[in-house]
Amino acid sequence: MRVTVPYLSLTFYARRGYGAQMTSEHSHEPTPEQIRRAPKVLLHDHLDGGLRPGTIVDLARETGYEALPENEPDKLGVWFREAADSGSLERYLETFSHTVGVMQTRDALVRVAAECAEDLAEDGVVYAEIRYAPNSTSRAG
Repeated sequence: MRVTVPYLSLTFYARRGYGAQMTSEHSHEPTPEQIRRAPKVLLHDHLDGGLRPGTIVDLARETGYEALPENEPDKLGVWFREAADSGSLERYLETFSHTVGVMQTRDALVRVAAECAEDLAEDGVVYAEIRYAPNSTSRAG
């Protein structure tokens, strides 16, 4: 599942126990599973805003990126969630320094893009417009 930094998939966090509140069984609102299965269109998403926590940790290890606030995927997922929900623009923008920081190689970009497509498909997205800034992901050449 994709961890979207700015938008944070509630389904992702609920399934992994990161504390996202979901609707109850007694509610007339759709369940997380109904929402996941429904076809969706995503017209604006950022590749660097939706990496899996495990991927971030793996890529940091592979590339020598040492600035992660947490080195365990579950703890990193909680950190991203708290930063996104903090109400602080500074803290929110800090999340991108870590995602972009691990996206500095061709192999990292290929992995992140493939996982993005997998995660969106799993969430029922049938059409997506994904963007990223190549100049932000070319520091390593």
